[in-house]
Amino acid sequence: MLQNKSFVRKTKQGKVIKVVREHYLRDDIYCGASFCNVCDVSAARLSSNSSSILIVDTNVVLHQIDLLENPAIEDVVVLSIVLEEVKNKNLAVYNRLRALCSNPLRRFFVFSNEYHKDTFVKMETGESPNDRNDRAIRVASQWYQNHLGSIVRVLLITNDRENKRKATKEGISAETVESYVKSLGQPSLLDLIVQPPSEDVAMEDVEDLRPAKRKVIYPEHKPMSEITAGLHRGIYHQGKLRVNRFNPFEAYVGSESIGDEIIICGRTNMNRAFDGDVVAVELLPREQWQEEKSLVIADEDDEEEDDVHLLPNSTDDAPRVTNLVQGSADGKNAMPAHLSGRVVGIIKRNWHSYCGSLEPMCLPGGWRLGNLLDKRIIVAVDSWDCLSRYPSGHYVRTIGEIGDRETEVEVVLIENDIDARPFSSQVLACLPPLPWSVSSEDLANPIRQDLRHLRVFSVDPPGCKDIDDALHCTTLPNGNFEVGVHIADVTNFVHPGTPLDDEAAQRGTSVYLVDRRIDMLPKPLTEDICSLRADVERLAFSVIWEMTSEAEIVSTRYTKDHY
Repeated sequence: MLQNKSFVRKTKQGKVIKVVREHYLRDDIYCGASFCNVCDVSAARLSSNSSSILIVDTNVVLHQIDLLENPAIEDVVVLSIVLEEVKNKNLAVYNRLRALCSNPLRRFFVFSNEYHKDTFVKMETGESPNDRNDRAIRVASQWYQNHLGSIVRVLLITNDRENKRKATKEGISAETVESYVKSLGQPSLLDLIVQPPSEDVAMEDVEDLRPAKRKVIYPEHKPMSEITAGLHRGIYHQGKLRVNRFNPFEAYVGSESIGDEIIICGRTNMNRAFDGDVVAVELLPREQWQEEKSLVIADEDDEEEDDVHLLPNSTDDAPRVTNLVQGSADGKNAMPAHLSGRVVGIIKRNWHSYCGSLEPMCLPGGWRLGNLLDKRIIVAVDSWDCLSRYPSGHYVRTIGEIGDRETEVEVVLIENDIDARPFSSQVLACLPPLPWSVSSEDLANPIRQDLRHLRVFSVDPPGCKDIDDALHCTTLPNGNFEVGVHIADVTNFVHPGTPLDDEAAQRGTSVYLVDRRIDMLPKPLTEDICSLRADVERLAFSVIWEMTSEAEIVSTRYTKDHY
């Protein structure tokens, strides 16, 4: 069955174009349940012993991934529309979700609802993409309920109040994350729940323990529509915020529109921005510009929030000194004022998992808090509203004892967003089988030059397995030298859009610690297939120079080759 699927997109040049694609629908996509009497069960992932099958919406995946990774959550259907939305919004969460779906020990199943003739939905006139996707999730949930409803309970998990209301009206069983977790009878899972914003679920579903009377601490963030308009008019300036490592109340935003850094001084002007956030900044009047690079902690907002208890001798409890700069007392040698501004909105958050430990203010009365003392723990940020001096978050897990070597190494990895998990089976499936050798097709490829006649060598130490570059140098008949640098041709094996390519893009680089190496690519690729070892043929990408004896470059050429 053929459908036309159209959408608009913005090009790098700023033009908006309409894209129309053919969209083929099928009727043979199976549901993934091992107990289904209609579908092919050869690749089924959902257990026949389960009391219910969960279908999660996009926001549940984006915000509750820590909960989904807990082994207590099983038999989950991930719709292809949800997978695509998550990929577009948060690649890190997408990779974690893909790892869950590819893990044979976890019962997560990807259902291609966008390609099933009974679950594909066309966007209606005047319907937003978000509303269309929500409707697609409800249609898929209804299909599962009709398909398996007589055998097992199908439950839509959503924190979207309107989506839940419509699902219930359409006869679909739906629950919020919190109500479902409470029904499991495992109190420890409640610590992993990210409390949704009040507009997402009905207020009666959320327990609010905060004081009724609370004052506004920070200015409200501008909506994206206003930020976009302000950027076009030159009122606001976009850039990535970097916090001064010596002063948590001072940050810098590099602005391409201005061509200079903008200083953000003080808690209020930083306006709940985290290090690495892409923010919109409004310049302050010139008389409010600050001296460049304050030398001590400066925070003009010394009023304490009513519902916050501060630790003795903590940074917030210490006296403030504002805008103290190097120079003489009369200011003759003071540094000149620098562009200063304030954050008016967050364009893209850089929240990730954070490691730390609990500071004991008193002996906890409950055993759960007591078990966290003297431990390194991971927490995740959920939100930061303008009524709270500090962000809200939730406990994820305990890493280990403070001071333990393995614990502290894991802290370093987590704080630097280094993924040290084993490669998934989906990634490993992209590799050619071992033993591998250069194929006759590669040897006959006209774009590859045969360099097997050259004496190529590496400078890696004896015993090195990951040899990713090599050299050669020969004398030419005219007295000049031919010098070549050869690197392993990884592109021959890492193809765009594959799980291997996505994983490499996420990791970015190999990481070397004192006692271990964390690879960007799987070892069979780096230590065998792509390793430029002696006495075996390998594929490479090379740059070759002709040089004079004085090392002056005469010519340069680039080539793919084999040797």
